[in-house]
Amino acid sequence: MKPSQLKSAIIMLSFAAPIFTTQANNNTDTNEELRAELQQIQQRLATLETQDRESSLLSDTQFNFYGSLRPTFGLTHTNSDDVWDVGDANSRIGFATEYQLGDGLMAFAKGEFKVDIRNDGDFGDARKAYVGIEGFLGRFAIGKQAVTQEIIYDPVDIFNRSGTPIAYDSASPFRLNNLVTYRKQFGDILFSADAQFDGNKGSDGSDFFNTGLRYKTDLIYIAAAFYTKELEDGTDENTVGVTLAKNFESLYLAAAYQNIDKDIADGSTLDIVASYFINETYKIKLGISKYDDGGNNITSGNYNAYNTTFEWHKTSKFSTFIEYQKKDFEYQETDDQIMVGMRYNFDYKF
Repeated sequence: MKPSQLKSAIIMLSFAAPIFTTQANNNTDTNEELRAELQQIQQRLATLETQDRESSLLSDTQFNFYGSLRPTFGLTHTNSDDVWDVGDANSRIGFATEYQLGDGLMAFAKGEFKVDIRNDGDFGDARKAYVGIEGFLGRFAIGKQAVTQEIIYDPVDIFNRSGTPIAYDSASPFRLNNLVTYRKQFGDILFSADAQFDGNKGSDGSDFFNTGLRYKTDLIYIAAAFYTKELEDGTDENTVGVTLAKNFESLYLAAAYQNIDKDIADGSTLDIVASYFINETYKIKLGISKYDDGGNNITSGNYNAYNTTFEWHKTSKFSTFIEYQKKDFEYQETDDQIMVGMRYNFDYKF
């Protein structure tokens, strides 16, 4: 029962009390009968107060159960072979919960897991698993999470495959274990910082550090981020990334660039994407990517990639698509892929 309902019940009972007294006088009720009636009223009020406390506790908690199933089917063509295959574009299922602690503080937690439609539909590894607290001073969390570099890749991550954005995916992180994160919003500006501490690697400090700023409004999206990580050979990799995105009603444009500084060879990633709503149902997407690992021989993975996608959005929960992607490698076989797929999303809040 809500507090307003409880107050209404108390007021009604207060009006009823004189009536009980009048009836007692008129009918010469005994004191014992009056005391019994008052005890019943007190018991009812105690029950209402208990229900109100339980209702208040439930209203402070929000639970969200969600998922996205993304099967694909297509053909991959190279100079030496053609392969037909059923794939999966990062299907996942998860839950998120929030609990109001009072005094402007909120506790939260999330668990998100892979659903590998390609291999027996296995309920696989965790994509995210963390717990945190948020308040006036910001948002603090511990566990497996998306890194700050998300503000760089998210605007160009628009295609229907696990390896997007294409160039970014070849070199940079998405989610990491053993991560400690901090986020603080200042109006339209977000400050973000992460550090990874993995004792299994024998490090006495952070194995990975990532920080950045994002400015986001209805007019424009601008972000810059920097990360450094320790490589297996003991050297460091330092990466600076920038992103710019803009909506023009039905047209969306975005670009993300990273400069990757390594001791052996420097590299870079560039992703440029566009999407256009033909109408409320149909959308077309285009993309071009360039990956440079700094190599200049047959061991290099340098490539230019091109992507074209046509989507049919029946509802916000269900869509289908046909997508063509070409990877033109500098020192390897060209990779052409065409595929069709479906995406079913669900999201329930309790």
